[in-house]
Amino acid sequence: MHAFRPDHVAGEAQIKTLRTNEVLSDGIRFTRRHSHRLAGVGTLYSRLNVGAAVLYRRKDKEAAHMYCTAAREIEEELVTLLKNQRLDASELEPMAAPSQGAWRVLRPLCELTQTYLESLPTIPEEECITGILQSTDGRKVRFTETGSDGFDHELPYAMMAAAGLSVGDPALLLSEFTGATIITRLQPGLLTEAPEQDAEPADTGSGIDARIQQPLDKGIRSALFDKLRSK
Repeated sequence: MHAFRPDHVAGEAQIKTLRTNEVLSDGIRFTRRHSHRLAGVGTLYSRLNVGAAVLYRRKDKEAAHMYCTAAREIEEELVTLLKNQRLDASELEPMAAPSQGAWRVLRPLCELTQTYLESLPTIPEEECITGILQSTDGRKVRFTETGSDGFDHELPYAMMAAAGLSVGDPALLLSEFTGATIITRLQPGLLTEAPEQDAEPADTGSGIDARIQQPLDKGIRSALFDKLRSK
């Protein structure tokens, strides 16, 4: 919905409209759980739905329908992959840290998605910048580009809210030139696959030296930097 109307927050009515117009696939519904308790319901969609929404916004309905059809087929294959690995769809939720079993589903899923993309019409070119949503004052959000030489961008808070993102999330900043204006939007960034751990990890030393050499746990690192920013 955000790719179709970048200035609107997705609502159930708008989602139904896109689905009725064959711009959005059905997705895979799953139950969210927290501490073994029910915590709501979510839906996984193929990323090709984003391309379908962009093309539909640009009045290319035929190409949009092709992307939507491909998204349905990919989601059907995902259901099969999940069954083979005996996984629940909730383990692939974008903001979850994937297990090794989840990666065994995500790898072939990415390959299948790429195969479909190579046979589909191209989407209008977009400038894409990877980064992290660092902080907000309630009105603006600071988006920091990935890399040591990355720039900071000040974005409207509503842009982050419309994309369903929060401070600390990896994100993609997309800029699309339509010929008359530039449309800018955010979408969730991609998780980086963790390398397979060796059966016998290399000796990193002992005592304090070993603890210093090992990278901080992601949760500890985020909490540390949040504490430093507040000071």
